[in-house]
Amino acid sequence: MVRTLDDYLQRSKRANSADVGAARAVFDQAYGIARQVTDLREKCSLTQIELAKKAGLTQAQISRIERGVVSPTSSTLARIGEALGADLCLVERPQPNARNCGAN
Repeated sequence: MVRTLDDYLQRSKRANSADVGAARAVFDQAYGIARQVTDLREKCSLTQIELAKKAGLTQAQISRIERGVVSPTSSTLARIGEALGADLCLVERPQPNARNCGAN
C-alpha cells in the first residue's frame, strides 16, 4: 500500500516514465524561477503591484510567474531583474555521469 508521495513516486511506472520526467523538469525550472522572484521581491519589501509597476508589467503577470504557472521570457526576466536590482545569470546544472561543456 502506498502511504506517501515518495512511496508512490518510487513504485509508479508512470511517475518514472520519460514523459513525466520531462514534464517534472519543466515544472522544477519554472518553480525555481518563481521562488527566486518571490524571494527577491520580499527581500526588497515590495508587493506584487509595486514590482509590477517598477518592471512595467501587470500584477497578474507577476502573480503567474510567482506561482510557476508561466515560464517568463528572457526580456520579462530582465525587466524583473532590473526592478529588483538583480542580475540574470546561467548556472550549470549538475549532471552526474555527463561531460561538462567547459571540461577539457
